[in-house]
Amino acid sequence: MKRGEMLDKMLVLATTKFAGKFDRGGAPYILHCLKVMYYVKSDDEELQVIALGHDLVEDTDVTYAELRAMGFTERVIVGIRAMTKVPGETNDEYMDRIKACHDAIRCKLADLRHNSDIRRLKGVTAKDVARIEKYHKMFMELKELV
Repeated sequence: MKRGEMLDKMLVLATTKFAGKFDRGGAPYILHCLKVMYYVKSDDEELQVIALGHDLVEDTDVTYAELRAMGFTERVIVGIRAMTKVPGETNDEYMDRIKACHDAIRCKLADLRHNSDIRRLKGVTAKDVARIEKYHKMFMELKELV
């Protein structure tokens, strides 16, 4: 693919698959994906694509096989796979998979940064505070690796 084509393809895919879905604060979910891509702060197209598509497999019906068939690189698929929480796995197992992929570390740091922004919420509950504390711990653990 030419420069920009893979990012364009992921933008269309993510926008389509997250259409009608909203985050906890009521904003269109695609804005989270775009913000994660922005927070990665890189001109590396594959890294941008991983950041933009980081929640696709976990939160939609998109599969790795479909991503491969659409022409996404193995690096992109590996990065998204590393960031995809698998049902039943422990947080330690999830973190070990992220730590094994430098692209996933960078994207997860951006994801945690955005997920920890309480301004996105309509109100803050004790459950939100506990989740943000968990995210902060994960962030600090991953930050040491970059």
